[in-house]
Amino acid sequence: MSIDILLVNPVFLSQNEAERELMSPYFPLGLLYLGAFLRDRDFQVEIFDGTFMDGDQDFIKALDKHNPKVVGITAVKPNREMVLELAEMAKDSGSFVIVGGPDPTYTPEYYLCDHSVDLVVHHEGELTLVKILEAMKVDENGFSSLAGMPGIAHRDENGNVVVNPRRKYLLNLDELPPPARDMIDIEKYLQVWKEQNGYASLSISVSRGCPYGCQWCADAVHGQEFRIRSAESVVAEVKSLMQTYNIDRLRVVDDVDGIDADWISDWAAIAQDQQAVLPFEALYEVERREIPMLDIRDSL
Repeated sequence: MSIDILLVNPVFLSQNEAERELMSPYFPLGLLYLGAFLRDRDFQVEIFDGTFMDGDQDFIKALDKHNPKVVGITAVKPNREMVLELAEMAKDSGSFVIVGGPDPTYTPEYYLCDHSVDLVVHHEGELTLVKILEAMKVDENGFSSLAGMPGIAHRDENGNVVVNPRRKYLLNLDELPPPARDMIDIEKYLQVWKEQNGYASLSISVSRGCPYGCQWCADAVHGQEFRIRSAESVVAEVKSLMQTYNIDRLRVVDDVDGIDADWISDWAAIAQDQQAVLPFEALYEVERREIPMLDIRDSL
């Protein structure tokens, strides 16, 4: 029996010396959001997480096991070579291959030059993937009806790369289901963190987007429309993680944090009330100060 989609994290610690030296692996949170969103809409979805796998032979086994109609691979620039290697394997197995994530959002042409890649999903992928999979149920062999779909890049009939406008972002992040942490081996991540760092940590996301226009991420996946979850929903997730996994710490992996001081105060108060207080770290080490919001886009 074929599943609708296999979502793929192409990071193999066994083949990545830099990641092995850091030895602080965080699971693919973006894929877990996608998996939960698709599963809630009754699509058959599995996740292949390469982090603790030996290599591409494990991926071939997953393809054989699940026989996915669609394979969706997340990509960042350092993993380009591995992404295209896995894309070729997926294509050879008969799957329709989609690549998404930060690097394809910024450079969709690079991936569409490789004919193992059928489609690029740029920017946020939840709604776009739903539309693609709905179309697959109607027509498994053709995507001509998707030529004008927002949020994709594709090749036209002449082989030219066409990048469609992005899809409108999800504005109410509280409508997203919790990340599907049950779809990967979370206990392995916690074990490694405990062994290497002395404590167990899991990552969460509380916001999307960054209002600043810094050149190096001006076309980031979540864009410049800053959106933040309610403090209540974050506390509920943290409390669930504490009860389920007995974690010691959190890591907030958003593009930017600390913008809304009132929100942080609300988070702290509700967490205290709900007995859901944990130490946390941001994606980058920063010195927190009271600074005003700045709109620097016009000055870049």
